Amino acid sequence: MDMNGVILHTNSSFQNLFNYAEAELAGINIADICHPADKERREESIGSLMANKKLVGYQSRVKAKDGCYYSVTWSIILNGDNLIYSTGNPRMDMPAQASSASDEIVQHTIQSLNEGFIVLDENWQIKAFNPAFQALTNLNADAIASIGFDNIESLGLIPEVTSEFQRSLKAKKSTQVQYLNTRSNSWLRINVYPYHNQLAVFIRDITEIKIQEWVLGLEKKVLELNATTQYSLAQTTSELLKGIEEIFPDMICSVLEVDDAQEELRNLAAPRLPKAYCDQLEGLKVGPNHGSCGNAVYHREQVIASDIEHDPAWAMYADMVKPFGLKACWSTPVISSKGNKVLAVFGIYYTTKREPTNDELHMINRTVNILRVLIESKRYEENILEQNNRLHSIANISSHELRRPVATILGLVNLFDRDDMLNPLNHEIITHLDTSALELDVVIHNIVEKTVYMKANTVTEEELKD
Repeated sequence: MDMNGVILHTNSSFQNLFNYAEAELAGINIADICHPADKERREESIGSLMANKKLVGYQSRVKAKDGCYYSVTWSIILNGDNLIYSTGNPRMDMPAQASSASDEIVQHTIQSLNEGFIVLDENWQIKAFNPAFQALTNLNADAIASIGFDNIESLGLIPEVTSEFQRSLKAKKSTQVQYLNTRSNSWLRINVYPYHNQLAVFIRDITEIKIQEWVLGLEKKVLELNATTQYSLAQTTSELLKGIEEIFPDMICSVLEVDDAQEELRNLAAPRLPKAYCDQLEGLKVGPNHGSCGNAVYHREQVIASDIEHDPAWAMYADMVKPFGLKACWSTPVISSKGNKVLAVFGIYYTTKREPTNDELHMINRTVNILRVLIESKRYEENILEQNNRLHSIANISSHELRRPVATILGLVNLFDRDDMLNPLNHEIITHLDTSALELDVVIHNIVEKTVYMKANTVTEEELKD
C-alpha cells in the first residue's frame, strides 16, 4: 500500500482467500474492505506504524467479495520507499474454517458484529472473543487471552456488573445490565446468556442511545413547562439549558435575545455563565467583529470559534473573556419560522479549545428548533394577553369614559332654550357642549388607536401561527 492506504499490489494468497482478482483490488483503499468498527483502532495503529516503522500482531476484519468478513492478524512494515508491506495470517476460527454451514453463519455473524462478544468460563477467563470486543478494550489478542474479564480496566466494571454475572451463571438465567464506564465516560449495555458453565456475553456502547433518551425527556419537560403560564420565557429557557448541561457536562450554554431592530443582544438565560460576564454581554452589538454571537446574528449562520484567543471576531473582546477561562464558543442563530428575522442566538462555551462533534452539531440543531418554538409561542401568548388587556381597556372606555361626555351632551341639549335663542344660558350651554365634544373626540381617538394597534398585531400573530 502507499502511505494513504491505497492498495498497489496483492499476492495470489490474498486474492484466493478473499476471492478478488488483483485488478479489482488495485487502486482501492484498504479501509474500503475493512470492517467499519475497526476504524478507530486502525487510525491509532497508523500513528504507531509511523513512529516505530513496524506493527506486529495487528488484527482487523477484511471483507471478502461475497460480503463475509475474515479476521486476519497482520505484521506490517513501513519501508524506506514510503510503501507499506503487510503480511497476514487468517484466524483458524474464521468462517472459512467452520465445520458446517450453520457454524459458518454463526462465526461470520459474530465476527462481523459491531457489538463486542466474548465467551467466559466460570473463572472469568475469556475463552473466545470477536474483533469488536478487542476494539472496545483496545487490547491485543495475547493480553485478552491472559487477563481475566474482571481485570480489564478499560471496561470500568462496577460491582453490580460482576454480581449480575454470578447470579446469571448460578441461576442459569439470562440478564441485562447497564452502567456508566467512568474510564471512557461512556454507557455500556451488557447482555449475558448462560450455557452450561460458561457465559456468552454481548457488550454494546449505548452512550448515543442514552443521550437520545435524555434529550427527548428534556424536550418533553420543557415543552410542558412552556405550555403553562407559571413559567416565563427566561425560566423555561434556563431549564432547557440546565438540562443540556447535565447531558453534556463540559458545555456552558447561553441564549441571547435579539432586539426588534436586529442591532443588539439581550441576556435571556445562561445558568452557568458568570454573572459578571453576562453583565458585559448585555447590549452586545450585532456585527462580524462582535464575538461569535454578534457574528452569527449578523451573518444569520452558525459560527464556530474553536480558539477564541486567536479568532478575529473576538479581537475586541479578548481581554473581556480571558479572566473567565473561556477558550471556545459556538454560536447558532435562532431564526423565525418565517425566516424574516433572528429571534435569538444559542451560544455554547468551553474552557478548552475545541470544535464540535457530529453528535454535538445534531444536538445544537435540535436545541435551536426547540428555542424557536419556545420564543415564538411565548411571544404569541404575550401578544394575545396584551390584546385581551387592550380589549378590556376598550370595553372600559366604552362603558365609562365614552358614556360620560355623551351623557353630558344629551343633558346640555335638553337645557338648551329653543324658544328664546338669545337667552344668555344658551351661550353657556354651547361652551359646555364644545368642551364635551372635544372630550368625546379624544375618547374616540383613543379607541381607534387601540383598535388599529390590535389589527396590526393580529397579522403578526397569524404569521406566528403559520
